[in-house]
Amino acid sequence: MKLLIADDEALIREAIIARLKKGNYQFEEIFQAADGLEAWDIVRKKHPEIIITDVRMEGMTGLSLIQRCRSAGILASVIVISGYAEFEYVQSALHHDACCYLLKPLTQSALFDALQKAMAKHDALTQFTQVQEQNNLLHLSRLLQKGKERPLNLSETNHLNHLLKADADCEFMVGAAHISRYHQSRYFSPENIYSALAEQLSPRLEADFCLVLSATPQDRILLVFAPFLSAKERILTETLTAQITRLNVLGATITLGLSSVSGSIRPELFSQSEQALKFRFLSGNGKVYSIGRPPANAEQSPPKTDWKALENELRCKSPRETADRLCAYIDSFHPLIYNSVYLIQRIYELLIRLGYGPSKKNWDYFTDNAFWSSHENQSEVLLLLKEEISLACLARVSDNSLSVTQQAKAFLLEHYREPVSIEMLAEYFHLNPRYFSTLFKKKEGISPLDYLTQIRMEAAKNLLKDTDIPVSEVSALVGYEDPRYFYKVFKKYTGQTPTNFRS
Repeated sequence: MKLLIADDEALIREAIIARLKKGNYQFEEIFQAADGLEAWDIVRKKHPEIIITDVRMEGMTGLSLIQRCRSAGILASVIVISGYAEFEYVQSALHHDACCYLLKPLTQSALFDALQKAMAKHDALTQFTQVQEQNNLLHLSRLLQKGKERPLNLSETNHLNHLLKADADCEFMVGAAHISRYHQSRYFSPENIYSALAEQLSPRLEADFCLVLSATPQDRILLVFAPFLSAKERILTETLTAQITRLNVLGATITLGLSSVSGSIRPELFSQSEQALKFRFLSGNGKVYSIGRPPANAEQSPPKTDWKALENELRCKSPRETADRLCAYIDSFHPLIYNSVYLIQRIYELLIRLGYGPSKKNWDYFTDNAFWSSHENQSEVLLLLKEEISLACLARVSDNSLSVTQQAKAFLLEHYREPVSIEMLAEYFHLNPRYFSTLFKKKEGISPLDYLTQIRMEAAKNLLKDTDIPVSEVSALVGYEDPRYFYKVFKKYTGQTPTNFRS
């Protein structure tokens, strides 16, 4: 806690400091001001939590200092001292929300009593302010979610400006902030990292800003706003880059995608920021990307494809050859993987026309922003896309000539990430669970659930070998909700723990 003593008499200031030492008051810093203007300058720059001020000072009176603090939203607890006992001074000081009014000469007991009251008031103000800020952030988050889906109406815009304390002529820029999972010090939580970012930006960014919760704990929406923001866009980007680079050096890897500047909150700003954030799949994490200034390697054109010719070519190929051909095409497209919604949709439609059964749920996942937020680099994305292509090609179940056992194997290959039971499988094929299990084991030599375990373990081995996805998440990706159970099954299947296998 910081303390400011403002009085034009040096002896009084020193006497107060001497008494504080006797009372064992431990302040982080104690500032002194000889007049009102110097006191106001210290208040603006240092933000002391407690102010002891004389009523009459050169440049600015103590009462004017209180007024300025309140107008600026500075929640310091103020103790007013004076050699004048006139009632109007007491009345005016209390009217301006002073905590206490003390007469000179000060007694030690009166000073200590006033300090206790000031500290208690500051604690109460701080708690109230924190609750108020949390409520404001909640309302702000809801408004931004609406703004992400549709333009805000007049009432919502006015409410947004009120929460932000923004002028009517403010311009806005939206940032999509993301914390990398793989390049963090284990001692940093997302909350600590974003708090550090806000602390770094507050005195340096030439605009107002706020960080609002996004869809995942690792992400935030950065809303930057100020009048004539477009004129400051270049310097703002430079400041953001400098501070994010600084945090990256300290082990907190943040990546930021920035939208263009607009006079209102519009859905386009959010989609632009998310699109800019995807540039990290081209140029890496820990940087600031702007939709208006994409990295050099984002300017490539996608490979031209005659989709009808490709379809005709694949009609003559086996499922395995089809999967290999499409996976090779995905590899050729990878420089633009951050903007692959068009490609994913075309391949999905192609698989349907070829008679395969791609899972719409799985393929929709690839075009969801949550998918891109949960992965960190191209190799992960490419692996999952190619795996889904292989699953679709090799899990053909529409051919009625396939036996129940073959259809069951194809079903398990496609749905191994989901909860599966003997009862569910048997019901799917309209068979008695016991009969179905006996039939499968007689044909394949193992039970359906053991076959499912094999599929899951092989998928887990591929993920552990080819990606940096944490083991706990690999567990979920291959169908195990409990990571501890996954560890147990994996060790039994491979003879190694997942961590040892990856090493």
